[in-house]
Amino acid sequence: MTSLAGKRIWVTRPVTQAQALIALLEAQEAHAVSLPLLEIAPPLDLVALDDALMRLAQLDLAVFVSPSALDAVFARLPGAWPSHVPVAVVGPGSVQRAREYGIADVIAPTARFDSEGLLAEPRLAQLSGQRVMLFRGDGGRDILPQGLQDRGAQLEKIAAYRRLPPAFDAVQLGQQLAAGCDGVIVSSSEAAHYLFTRFGADHIQRLQSLLYFTPHPRIAAALAEHGATQLVATDAGDAGIVTSLCRHFNRTP
Repeated sequence: MTSLAGKRIWVTRPVTQAQALIALLEAQEAHAVSLPLLEIAPPLDLVALDDALMRLAQLDLAVFVSPSALDAVFARLPGAWPSHVPVAVVGPGSVQRAREYGIADVIAPTARFDSEGLLAEPRLAQLSGQRVMLFRGDGGRDILPQGLQDRGAQLEKIAAYRRLPPAFDAVQLGQQLAAGCDGVIVSSSEAAHYLFTRFGADHIQRLQSLLYFTPHPRIAAALAEHGATQLVATDAGDAGIVTSLCRHFNRTP
């Protein structure tokens, strides 16, 4: 893998999810700029979350939609994770975070890293009568909860965190644009929406002209809807994203 020396790359993930990716980019000599397009906050109803955590041992399965969901749960977990309760997650980042928290039994997609990919896993094919808890942000797509219920799960949806708009303003965005940008890594459709709708019309054309790297077609489609034209699909996971950037910037003409 050749280096990204001198490349100024925006990382738009929430701060708590960005550090590992930034470290990998910097190891390839990139100038990684943390520009979080989402902020993560506690849920409005902490009592409901704490009550759910007291009942973990009664579950047959816990499902986490993101590393943020894992972080939110383990920040308030009153004891050790019950070892008999398997965990299902969507992507490589969540697999790594679950391992870091000491969870041994992790179910994850092996090909398509999204809700549809997780629902295709054989261990989730039949959940009739099983007690399943889904930890997610406020709102979110309905595909995963509906799919779990369709497979017979007794599903309980728990808001583990809230997603908030970015904390920086149009002036700060303009400063980052003036400093230069060789590529933008976007990891969620919601982040793409915020980038093009939160900062007024002054920067739209410049934003549309930037080069975007994204690991999922749904996110690429969201960027394209806002007028972005330079879209590069990446491999999944932090290492896959960095490898894809290196491959793109070191192509032979």
